[in-house]
Amino acid sequence: MWPSTSPAARWLLGWVELLFPPHCLVCGKGLGGLAPLCADCFAEIRRWQKVCEICGVGIGPGLDLCEECAVEAKPFLWARSIGPYEGVLRALVFLVKYEGERMVAKLLAQEMAKLFLGEVAVVTWVPPDPLRLKQRGFHGAELLGREVAEVLDLPAQPLLRKVAHSPEQVGRPREERIRAMHGLFAATRKGHGESVLLVDDVLTTGATVAEGARALQEAGFGEVAVLTCARTAGRE
Repeated sequence: MWPSTSPAARWLLGWVELLFPPHCLVCGKGLGGLAPLCADCFAEIRRWQKVCEICGVGIGPGLDLCEECAVEAKPFLWARSIGPYEGVLRALVFLVKYEGERMVAKLLAQEMAKLFLGEVAVVTWVPPDPLRLKQRGFHGAELLGREVAEVLDLPAQPLLRKVAHSPEQVGRPREERIRAMHGLFAATRKGHGESVLLVDDVLTTGATVAEGARALQEAGFGEVAVLTCARTAGRE
């Protein structure tokens, strides 16, 4: 919906739609409004029926925890994702991560906020690699984090910084990801027991958000919860 109902705004919207007809950013279908996604593509986003109570990965019926969380403690209180990293959801994440599509970030943030559990004091995000931030000019996780904070009516602050450059994580084995993340983040300020919601785009092994949670807690922050757009694994 156009942010104003004034005649001038309606006139401007009419010209915008005439010159640049809105279309679904995934399938290209024409749209009747300014939403970035058509109803058909939105309906294709797969959601898990049951998830691990701690890490949020899809699990089978009759279970409460995934195999990993049943034997390994996590530094975060809980993590949740919209669904598996595939299809339409994967395409939407790409649009935010590599093209900085703010309307898509708003849409994803609304869906992420529906998964929020409990209460936190502040929202932050996994920090960017300075080199990639300079190349792209934006940071997808920050776009998502600020939008999630707005939906939840919470303050958004950059509480983490990256202290060293790391290679691209896509396609790397789990063990390499964990080693690469160790000691990579530091808090931007001291905490005073505040609980934190940490936002990122995709959760793969969990090494990135786990290291972020550790850095926050070592700096004096309280419990850390995690929201991401998607996960790369599931047993459902």
